[in-house]
Parts: sequence; C-alpha cells; structure tokens
Amino acid sequence: MNLDPNPNLMLALRARGKALRCAAIIAAASSLWRAHGIDKVSLGQIASVAHVAPQTIYNLIGGFDAIALAVMNAALDRIDAVLAMTDATGIELALEASIFSARMYVDDACLYRQVLVRIPRVLFEGTHLGRDPAKLVTDAMAQAQAAGLISAAVDPDRLGRTIYSNYLGALYDWASGDVSDNVFLEASEVAVLAPVVACATDSARPELAARLLAHIGVRMT
Repeated sequence: MNLDPNPNLMLALRARGKALRCAAIIAAASSLWRAHGIDKVSLGQIASVAHVAPQTIYNLIGGFDAIALAVMNAALDRIDAVLAMTDATGIELALEASIFSARMYVDDACLYRQVLVRIPRVLFEGTHLGRDPAKLVTDAMAQAQAAGLISAAVDPDRLGRTIYSNYLGALYDWASGDVSDNVFLEASEVAVLAPVVACATDSARPELAARLLAHIGVRMT
C-alpha cells in the first residue's frame, strides 16, 4: 500500500489554507478600517485580528496599498459572483452591474470611500488589480450589438470602456464626498445609458432615450 501523501491533494490543501488566510486578512483590514480609518490602523493590528503574523501579510498580500487592492478585488469577486447568477444580457447586464456595484459601495460607505480614494494613487504608481474590470461591460456591449441594439458601426470594446470610465468618474466623485449617495446611484445608471443611447440602433434608441431622460429629470411629451 502506498502511504505517500498525494501531491495534488497537498497542493490543494496549501492553496486552500492560503486562500483562507488571505480572506481573514482582508476581512480584518476591512473591519478595522471601517471602525478606525486606514491611516489609524497598523499592520500589526490587522495581523492580530486575522490571527496571522505581520510577515505572513507581507508574504501573502503585501503592504497597505496591496491590502487595499485586495479589498477591491474581493469586492469585484462579489460583483462577479452575483452577476454570474443573473439572466440579464447586453445593456440590461451592464445596467445590473452598475446598479448592484453602486449599491454595494453605498451600503458599505465607511469602508469603500476610504479604499476608493486610496486606489487611484496606487494604480498611478504602477500597481494593478490583476484583472480587467471593464471586461464584463465590453462583453455586454458585444451582446447588445449582436442583439441589434447597438449600431454595427460601433466598436463594442471602446463603447464598453467608455461606459466603465463614466462609471468610475461617478464612483470617485462619490468616494471623494463630492456627490450624495442618491446622485451617485442615479449617475451609475446614466453612465451606462448615455453612451448606449448615442450608439443605439434607430429601433432601439427611443426606448433607451426615454429611460435616460427619466434619470436626468427631463419629461418626454
């Protein structure tokens, strides 16, 4: 009988252990940042709450900026998980993604306002999320084009990235405290609808334009 450990099983157990420790670190940082603020929490405090050594945090994730990115990646994972269960496609999928994510950030404003203000500086310095957060929207625009809702002359990738940039602008205005929760929630839908209306087919444009105008306070006669 072969009693040697199964190497694949050992690798899987190590990966699971690493994932659990990372999740504990992200949860600990999120909880402490909500309660005290990013600038008032030390790495040692995060390590203590997560029940790991400070060096483990450095080894698994990195310093504070890396932890902030990990918190955002966890948020994006949550968004992906929710949207994986929806039947929406195309424009409706893009809207659902925008609405759900905006509501998620607003509902946990104490955490995400801090993290989102910190993230642009980190990204500017060359650290990346390690994923393409605009991909869901670019794929959704390709679906909308295939369904005849978006003009065939439009590049769905460029349209999707324009929508994502619009959404980010609204998100950072909110995170910086420049707009209220309600304005941000409205703007998150306008970020999708405004470019979509401009690029819609003639048959799809009237209904989409009516939805956009409803958000910006214009009544159609």
